[in-house]
This record gives sequence, structure tokens and C-alpha cells, in this order.
Amino acid sequence: MANVPRPLIALLVATVAIAALWVVALKPSSSSNRAGSHGTYQSAVNKAHQAVAISNSASAAHGGTVGTSPAITPQPRAAVSPKQVARHMAASPRLSPSTVRRMNVVERALSLHKVIALLFYNPAAADDQAVRRELAAVPGHGGAVVKLAVPLREASRYAVVANQVPVSSSPTLVLIDRRQRATTLVGFADGFELSQRVADALAAR
Repeated sequence: MANVPRPLIALLVATVAIAALWVVALKPSSSSNRAGSHGTYQSAVNKAHQAVAISNSASAAHGGTVGTSPAITPQPRAAVSPKQVARHMAASPRLSPSTVRRMNVVERALSLHKVIALLFYNPAAADDQAVRRELAAVPGHGGAVVKLAVPLREASRYAVVANQVPVSSSPTLVLIDRRQRATTLVGFADGFELSQRVADALAAR
């Protein structure tokens, strides 16, 4: 040590002192800051997750669907088709056997391109019952015409028909020709008028 210059010794002592100061004072403080910063970020993340969970729980409690948005499907306004009837039947749960039978009759008639005379009626109304009897007496033209009486309360089941023509009152006769175009006759009609309308549907090209 006698041969080491005094300035070099002073420099070494200063360097050791600075290193000791950094280890004792600065490094723990930096670590503490990082820990505090991490804790702050972690707290914010936890709060965000909690807010999402609360929002999802509230949506589910009110009948919503978590994480999804309701899709809007436009109703097509086109000719009546048997595929549309079949899809509507599949999407309509808890149908009575008689309702299913009537919808099957319409689906089959459409697939065979027959003329369909579909009467929407109120079973409790005298005029509606009278039109139903008149329709039953209309000739079927050797099976080329399918006649069917449907209670008005089931009209919503035939949305593929209502997309072409309105059905909001009874009695309403919906005539569908071989090209699956629909027209209506609203109110009371006798057998002669009904027969004429059916003949027109048969002759449509």
C-alpha cells in the first residue's frame, strides 16, 4: 500500500462508497417502486375483470346473452316455398298434432305445385263457418286443388304466406296458384265466387 499513490487510493474509496450507497439506498427504493407500480397495475386489472363479471351477470339476470348481440334476420318477400314452410315448422315448438297436420298438407301441396285454397277463419263466427262450408263444396278438380281451413289464431304459423299477403282478419281466403303466387279474398264469399277464384288460380300462367 506504500507504493500506491494517494490520489488513486482516494478514487477507490470514493467508488466503493458510491457503490455501497446505491446498494443500500437506491436499489431497494427502485425495487419498492416497481412493486408499487406492479401492485397499481394489478389492482386496475382486477377491477376491470370485476366490472366485466358484474356486467355479464346483470345481462344474464335480465334475460340477455353474455358476449353476443342479437342478430336481425330480414324476412324474405318471395314466392311461397315448401322449404320455407318446413323451416318455419322446425322453428315452431309445441305445435298441436292438428296444426302440424295442416302445415304438412300445405308443405306437400307446395312441393307438388298444386293450387291451394287456404281459409283463415274464426271458428266462433257464423260468417266464417259459412265460408268454410262453401269452400268445402268447391270442386277439387281431380286433386289439383288442395282446400284447407285454418283457425285464424294459427295465422302466425304461416309467415311464409303472410310475407306475400296480409292476413289480419277473418274470414280471409288465401289462394296460391301453381307458380306459388298468393292472392286473397277477404270477407264472406259464396260458393260461386270461391269456385271462380279457384278456377282463375288454376288457369294462371
